[in-house]
Amino acid sequence: MTLHWVKYSEEAHAGLAQMYGDDERFTAYYDAVRPGATAFLREAILIYTGKP
Repeated sequence: MTLHWVKYSEEAHAGLAQMYGDDERFTAYYDAVRPGATAFLREAILIYTGKP
């Protein structure tokens, strides 16, 4: 993320994770690779950032 964001923050990363689950376009994209991938990615990010 730090390659594309001028200033990385855990809060922004956690917000992005929330958006993955809330936006059906992201869910369709990730779950097309493997069903449940969006939920897994979201939870992994929230655990990593300590923002569950």
